[in-house]
Amino acid sequence: MRSHLKIALTAGGMYDRLNARIPDFERATGVTVAVEFAGTHPELNAHLAALDPVPYHLVSTHTKYAPSQLRFLAPIEGFDTSDFFPPVLDLARIGGALYGIPRNIDLRLLHYRTDMVETPPATWDELVALAKQATHAPEMYGVVFTGMESGLFGTFFELAESAGARIFPPSLVPEVNNAGGRWALKVLRELYSNGAAPEAIAGWHYDQVHAFFRAGSAAMTFDWPSYYASYRDPSSPVRDRFQVARMPAGPSGRTCCYAGAHTFALTRAGADCAEAHQLLRFLTAPEQQAVEVQQGSVAVRRSVMSDQRQAMQGSGAQRLALLEHSIEHDLILPPKLSYYPQIEDILWRNVRAAMTGAVAIADALVEIERKIEECVTNAA
Repeated sequence: MRSHLKIALTAGGMYDRLNARIPDFERATGVTVAVEFAGTHPELNAHLAALDPVPYHLVSTHTKYAPSQLRFLAPIEGFDTSDFFPPVLDLARIGGALYGIPRNIDLRLLHYRTDMVETPPATWDELVALAKQATHAPEMYGVVFTGMESGLFGTFFELAESAGARIFPPSLVPEVNNAGGRWALKVLRELYSNGAAPEAIAGWHYDQVHAFFRAGSAAMTFDWPSYYASYRDPSSPVRDRFQVARMPAGPSGRTCCYAGAHTFALTRAGADCAEAHQLLRFLTAPEQQAVEVQQGSVAVRRSVMSDQRQAMQGSGAQRLALLEHSIEHDLILPPKLSYYPQIEDILWRNVRAAMTGAVAIADALVEIERKIEECVTNAA
């Protein structure tokens, strides 16, 4: 009798190429794998949160979301992690135990059109000015970015921290009702209200932002490594007309880059299942990470990173060096909190309301601090 695994995965442009290799595992092992749910990360998180018990053996997750999923995730034991970079493994540890095997480390870089931007902006204020100059709507916009959910949370996180505000101080109650928080929201509102970014971004996910820049409709964007190969593909209208740069610095002079690691994790149902462990090893093996590196992902295995360095030349080598520099100097990481998804939800909804002008900037900042303080108090 064939073994049968049930899994739930994140799907979309960044993920589907690896997901499509699961039939190779089935042919090699004789194990049947049923992908019973595939969707965006918010959709997957909501789906898993609604299940009791969670019937899957293995799921996609992320180091920022795993702490809120401990009711169904299982610690991973007996997995050979010697080839993985220790700092990335540390992102996947909770209370000392490993709750996922990283597939990549995810951090954004500024992507800019070389035929429209002579020198990439070194600061956010320079970016705003360049975005306004480059905008000739509706044919061309100065910048495009994710205007909702985790993507918008990340942009505000970067802006606020680079201006001296704090999203996760020791009290865990944001300190954003200050000059840094006001400046961060003003940047977003200015880009949105002046038409430098398309109005539609308030409802856009990552894939829509990627498609817009790839189509040649924006001068700049902030994007993730896994989209890079699609931009460079021969069919891409911008394939030879863009470069990447470090994220801009804020008023404090600090450059902040929101990051984390996508992982595959075993559930409690999969912890004692040998076939689930086999699938976990397959999905995170060097061969699969090499597939994702071809798309632009940042390797988290030493062996794959070594091969990547040797293969890279020209702009590819410059990009890899830039990514490594940002990983070393610019990363900002959310703390490991069981209620992190609630914090992210409160923050992005209020940020979007301020960005679009639905509420006053001052009111949004007060509401962010008030509602997150309630979360922290309730979790204590």
